[in-house]
Amino acid sequence: MVAEAVSRSPPLAVGGVAGSRSSMAVHGHRLSTVVPIVTGEEVNYELAGADLLHKLHYLRAVHVFRAPAFAIEKLKEPMFPWLDLYFPVSGRLRRRQAADADGDAEDGKDGDAAVGLGRPYVRCNDCGVRIVEVACDATVEQWLEAEAERGGLCKALAYDKVIGPEFFSPLLYVQVCTFKCGGMALGFTWAHVIGDIPSDAACFSKWAQLFSGQKAPAPTLRDPLAMPPSAAPPASVAAPPPSVKATATPVGDHWAVPTTHDMVPFSSHVTEQQLQGVLQLSAPKGHHQRHVVGPFELVSALMWRALAAIRGPEEEEATRTVTVVKTEPAGCRLALTNEHRIGHVVVAATGGSSPATADVAELAALLAGAHLEEASAVAAAAFAGAEGEDADVVMYGANLTFVDAEGLEVYAGLELAGRRPAHVEYAVDGGAAVVHRDAGGRGRTVAAVLRRGEADRLRAAIRDALRVAA
Repeated sequence: MVAEAVSRSPPLAVGGVAGSRSSMAVHGHRLSTVVPIVTGEEVNYELAGADLLHKLHYLRAVHVFRAPAFAIEKLKEPMFPWLDLYFPVSGRLRRRQAADADGDAEDGKDGDAAVGLGRPYVRCNDCGVRIVEVACDATVEQWLEAEAERGGLCKALAYDKVIGPEFFSPLLYVQVCTFKCGGMALGFTWAHVIGDIPSDAACFSKWAQLFSGQKAPAPTLRDPLAMPPSAAPPASVAAPPPSVKATATPVGDHWAVPTTHDMVPFSSHVTEQQLQGVLQLSAPKGHHQRHVVGPFELVSALMWRALAAIRGPEEEEATRTVTVVKTEPAGCRLALTNEHRIGHVVVAATGGSSPATADVAELAALLAGAHLEEASAVAAAAFAGAEGEDADVVMYGANLTFVDAEGLEVYAGLELAGRRPAHVEYAVDGGAAVVHRDAGGRGRTVAAVLRRGEADRLRAAIRDALRVAA
């Protein structure tokens, strides 16, 4: 470990407001780095089209523990063998350059054939994962009470940093927050380009297992994408699927979703009892339901209808289409992949139908019947005509986007020496609502990023709907 810097930035309130004097403020921000013990020489990790499709998005995972915090040195100790297993996350992004007249790549010392001008890859050069130490002047119980009442508070417990504008940026930040009572929160900020939610959940779980005493397997240094992707021309696409949209202007090396809106975090909890009430209220009357509707579809349908009503008639056409992303449990895999399934559904504009006035049962059934086979078509459309470069596209947030993460063990997956977190939240920065199980496994937690002014109205609308269903 090498200490690198101590931030002097103003405190960040747990609610996300810089400079707040609230006792809920997160402050300190001491930065250091942990690196793998060894990754081998000249090891590159090639990014597939499915990876680069997600380059503007970031995954955020926060785990809050009531028990006394572990010393930072103890938390870092298993990170060295952990990063030997997941060495690409400690690397840095580079770009390939055009081949010279002799056919050699002009890529520094790489000597690799150029795939296409500017295509990014990860140089596994032991630059390391950034560790951020902060403090909060509230107790864990105070924080949990505020989170239950207001929601959207987890974002400050994970380091808020994107790749760029300097391209040589860390792919993973681990923030350790110590509360006034001695409890702690672990916040992971993960560049989606290196893996989806199951990939990062499996990665964090492996670190927790090593921390809890499990012996680390010998690192193999095998990379399933050790060779650059084929330079074959992309498949032709008749029309881009609605699940992806190009950015209005190139983003260059500053990988952030361009937006004209001020975005704020949102989260909400739906209990098992509330879910049962919504399910009974939404049960089809007098006919058989074609698709099985579950908690994910119910929670997403509630949000879909409420947001459509909030955004009003001027955006009705835009809110008719939503994107659905389904994740699969990763188990104990060591692979870093973006293999989730993608699809979309549309509320037909017939008979005055609108998502703002539709029954929750109707919207939930649409979500349950989504055909999730668009991933290859989305990637093909995104990279058509890109000539080997990475495309500047938005996947999450191209429409209202709902991510099903119900199959992940987000609580049991990060037990530290027998201590299970009191609260967990997974989110995607860039325009999606992630739904996963709560601490008891029967209720649901949903986290999203919304336009400022929508969060309070959405929370009130969901509470009203749940109150009616109770």
